[in-house]
Amino acid sequence: MDGIISSHEAKTRFGELLSRVERGEEVIITRREMPVARIIPEGRPSHAELSQLVERVKQRRGERLLNPDGLPRISMRDLVEDGRK
Repeated sequence: MDGIISSHEAKTRFGELLSRVERGEEVIITRREMPVARIIPEGRPSHAELSQLVERVKQRRGERLLNPDGLPRISMRDLVEDGRK
């Protein structure tokens, strides 16, 4: 059984699914082959929490210079490209 399971199979194997999730797996439940639910281990951030975090990072990115001494602003992309040289 992989990480994707039908709703019918999920009903009959719920205990097994919980055991897999406790071990750190993520399980996606489908209905008519379309994903409808995701079971993840407790403590992992939800999609909404991750989205909020990404938005906060984007906001902060515009607020701060990478170089606090006031030198010209350098983008992360520039730093990555420079590191590839």
